Amino acid sequence: MVNLVYRGILLLSHNRWPRERVIQQSEARFRKMVTYAYSNSPFYREYYQSHGITEKDLSYVTPGDIPPIDKERVRSNFYGIAPDPPKPNEVEQALQEKGLLSRAGKYFLVHSSGSTGEPTNFIYSESAITTVEANFIRLSLGGENAITLNDFPIRTLYVASVGSGYASTALALKGLGEYRSKSLILNIQEPMQNWAERIRSFKPNYLAGYPSCVRIIAHLQEKGSISIHPKKVITGGEPLTSEDKVYLRSVFGADVIDYYACSESLLLGVGTQWYEGIYLFDDMNYVEVDKHGRLIITPLYNHAFPLIRYRLNDVVLGFTRDKTGPLPYTHIDRIVGRSEEMMWFKKPDGRWDFLHPLFLDDLNVPGIKQYQFVQTGDASFILRAVPRPGAPSEVLKKEAQAQVYSYLTKKKLEQIRFGIELVDRLEPDRITGKVKLVEKLDTARPANGG
Repeated sequence: MVNLVYRGILLLSHNRWPRERVIQQSEARFRKMVTYAYSNSPFYREYYQSHGITEKDLSYVTPGDIPPIDKERVRSNFYGIAPDPPKPNEVEQALQEKGLLSRAGKYFLVHSSGSTGEPTNFIYSESAITTVEANFIRLSLGGENAITLNDFPIRTLYVASVGSGYASTALALKGLGEYRSKSLILNIQEPMQNWAERIRSFKPNYLAGYPSCVRIIAHLQEKGSISIHPKKVITGGEPLTSEDKVYLRSVFGADVIDYYACSESLLLGVGTQWYEGIYLFDDMNYVEVDKHGRLIITPLYNHAFPLIRYRLNDVVLGFTRDKTGPLPYTHIDRIVGRSEEMMWFKKPDGRWDFLHPLFLDDLNVPGIKQYQFVQTGDASFILRAVPRPGAPSEVLKKEAQAQVYSYLTKKKLEQIRFGIELVDRLEPDRITGKVKLVEKLDTARPANGG
């Protein structure tokens, strides 16, 4: 706890640095991480040598001279990237466990969404997780609702997709524990009708989760089903619109914080209601954009699994290294291409419940590499799936059908009609270049999120 607070205060002090010092530190740590990866990771040594980059070149090559990597390359070279990788049986055991927090030997194992391909595994050291957790101090200080000693132990209501290996779960459970926080975790796979009763007996001063899920909590508050007064609302996993910020602030009177993270780096940046856009923390990641506006990151804190110039699919607008606003970090206006719609379905008794598209993360059918929902009505949807060459169609459809029905049963939505379609490819969105998790035809939805 003492080490955590010390790191947090140190990171907070960076808010007062001049922009030039922030850039210098980030560039120096980037070069140090590149050298570390070359010296300790078999993958990077071979990869860079194949591009004509030798050890003596590392002291003067520019970031743009270094070839980027992506999710497919990481998936194919998992054990070669890690300087001291976990044993294959430790990874396999972690993937098979149904607990909320996955451990692979001495590491934490998290995975990316499988919606745009096969899930990809990433590992984090204890030290890396602690560094991410330490940032909650600079996240919590600011705004109009100060956190005081009277607020401890912090009580956090956390609403999101909860399952083994999720990056958000790894942070929520371990981080909340480190801060001696008490937590109530609502799984989006649980029936929504059970939420209000559980929340009423819990008085959180933090509310966290996907914006789409936090909005549902706000609707419950507006209807009088619950009465909570969090000081901080922290959202992540989906874009938070300016309208969302205003709405959540009006309902809860809380400071609203937009937490930008991914499986590849558990903290990229933060947006809040007291400044415009999102700041990317240069002391956590060296950040760039390519010609298409896609973010390229090099996490500077996780030596267990170095990712050098990793290209995300997130497209960002307004990326600038110039000093912008009150903080000395790289600034973006917003992220495009992350927004996903929940699918709302009408139950036989007239009530509504939802399926969050991120429950696709848990679909794991060997032989299927990509998924997409198509909602066709208020009680029906189609699951489109792209099979691998040579995979047996009927076997794939049967297994996918069984897994989807299992999730519908958990949500008490067994009456929903669905079909499985095997297709050659899924069409990407024209603007973002990403395949949407959810396509909607002319469907109904509740006026107020349930």
